[in-house]
Amino acid sequence: MPITSGRRAEPRVRATVNYVRNAPSPGAPLEFVTEDESRSTMETLPGRVVWIDDARGRATDLDREGFALVAHRSAVPDFDLIEEDAAIDVVYRDEMEALLQQLTGATRVIMLGSGKKRYGESATDKLSSLSNAKPARYPHADNTDVSATVMVEMVASFLDDLELGDLRRWALFNMWRAVSPPPQDVPLAVCDSRTVAPDDEVTVSAVTHERRGGEIRHETTGYAFNPAHRWHYFPDMTRDEVLVFKAHDTDPSRASRVPHTALTDPGCPDGVPTRASVESRGLALFA
Repeated sequence: MPITSGRRAEPRVRATVNYVRNAPSPGAPLEFVTEDESRSTMETLPGRVVWIDDARGRATDLDREGFALVAHRSAVPDFDLIEEDAAIDVVYRDEMEALLQQLTGATRVIMLGSGKKRYGESATDKLSSLSNAKPARYPHADNTDVSATVMVEMVASFLDDLELGDLRRWALFNMWRAVSPPPQDVPLAVCDSRTVAPDDEVTVSAVTHERRGGEIRHETTGYAFNPAHRWHYFPDMTRDEVLVFKAHDTDPSRASRVPHTALTDPGCPDGVPTRASVESRGLALFA
């Protein structure tokens, strides 16, 4: 069920959001190289200092703002085992599939892989053994209209019992869980999708080198600054909470892409363990 109770007296914080600052060259999208940002053609610095509202106490909705915090207790005993123990990966994938189906009322949910671990930049011991595990420090969405459609069509091509043309709607979701204890030094911020204009979007090619799959390029959406944006975060998340937000929706009357970014919480005390998180992505199908 959605979580709406508040936990902090402060209603919001001032924090830096590293918006995309440069326009792409004609015919060539900007690039963000996850493992070597010095090679990126996207420019995000200096960032913009903006207000980030504490969303605890607000009844946000997946189809209105595009995000919601929900309660969920996982059976995974140790989230460090994600991506290391295949049996644990199956447990978590099945849990997230059931949660997404419950939240959306979808006819069917297909998880796009198992959980993915990420850590704050100071967790060098963890990051050295993982690829693409640092938090993304610029506002983005994981797809464009084109890349979302191409990805879902590819998924459908491997399933004999799935015909996209028979569906009235499909939607992509991201499911994000902080697994380090509160408070988190690097929480995730999400932007109310109703405050985002089409002209704010910039196509960014995310370039990732996977240890098993080589170099992968995928078109994502970056965002330029717009003072109308309304940013939110959920401070002091526990491992029994999941932040669910939209990545794409074929129904234009509902929230679609939700910009999100890691940020440094200026109110977090020094010396806490850096943030660890697990994220999953799912495809919800509506007949």
